[in-house]
Amino acid sequence: MKKRYCKNCETEFKGNYCFNCGQVATANNRLKFTNIFNDFFDNTFNIHKGFFFTFWKLLIRPSEVLKSFIQGSRKKFTNPTRYLVIALAIHEFFKYWSNANEAINAEHFQGFSFLSNQLNTSMLLWDLRLITDWTLLGNLIEALVFPIGFYGLFRKLRYNYSELLTLSFYLIANSIFITTFFVGLPKLLINAYAPVLFVVIAIMIYYIYALTTFFREVALLKRILFVLIGLVIFFFIRFLLIPLLLALLFPLSI
Repeated sequence: MKKRYCKNCETEFKGNYCFNCGQVATANNRLKFTNIFNDFFDNTFNIHKGFFFTFWKLLIRPSEVLKSFIQGSRKKFTNPTRYLVIALAIHEFFKYWSNANEAINAEHFQGFSFLSNQLNTSMLLWDLRLITDWTLLGNLIEALVFPIGFYGLFRKLRYNYSELLTLSFYLIANSIFITTFFVGLPKLLINAYAPVLFVVIAIMIYYIYALTTFFREVALLKRILFVLIGLVIFFFIRFLLIPLLLALLFPLSI
C-alpha cells in the first residue's frame, strides 16, 4: 500500500489521524465546501464532540458531567468554556429576536433600604449594563464568583478553585439556556415575557439540584444547608457587592 504522509508535519499516517500533530487524514484531500461547513460547526460550536449530549446530561444528571470532566473523562463532553460561549451566543440571538431588554428594563428594582437613592440608582444602572449591554463580561464575572462560597464550605472534599470553576461554567451556561427558554417561548407563543421572579426560581431549583447531587459525599441536610449558604454568598457578591463597588468607583445617574 502507498504510504500517506501528513501535509501538515510530514509524519506518516498510522490511522485516520496524524499521531504527531493530530491532523485528520482527510485533510490531505482537496478542500471542499463540506469541509469548510463541518469545520465551522465543529470548531465554533463543537457540535460533533458532544454539545447536545452535554446539554442533555447537564439537565438530567449534571453531577455525571461535572465529575467526569473534573476527573479526566473529557472527550465526550463539550469544553466548559466553549459551552458557556455557545450559551451566550444563543442567548444574544434570542435576546435580540425577543427584545428581552425591554422586559428586563421594565422590572421594578426595590433597591436596598440601607443605601441612598442615588447609590441604589447607580447600582441598578450598573446591574442593567452587565445584564443587557455587557452580557459576556457580566456572565464571566458570575462564573468567576460562583465557586467562591462552595470552595470554602466544601473544602474537606478537596476540590480546588479551577475544578469548581468547571462546575461554574457549566451551570452558569445552563442557567443562560433556562433563561433563554423561559423568555423566548412565551414571547413566541403569546407575545409576552415570563416574570423575572419565575425565571430566577427555575434557575435556583436547577442550581440546588445540580449542586446537591455534585456534593453527594456530604450528609444530605448539611449538604443542602451548605448549598443554600453558597448560593446566598454568590448572590450577595454578584448582585450587591459588585454593583455597589462599581457604583462607588464609577457612579452612574439617569
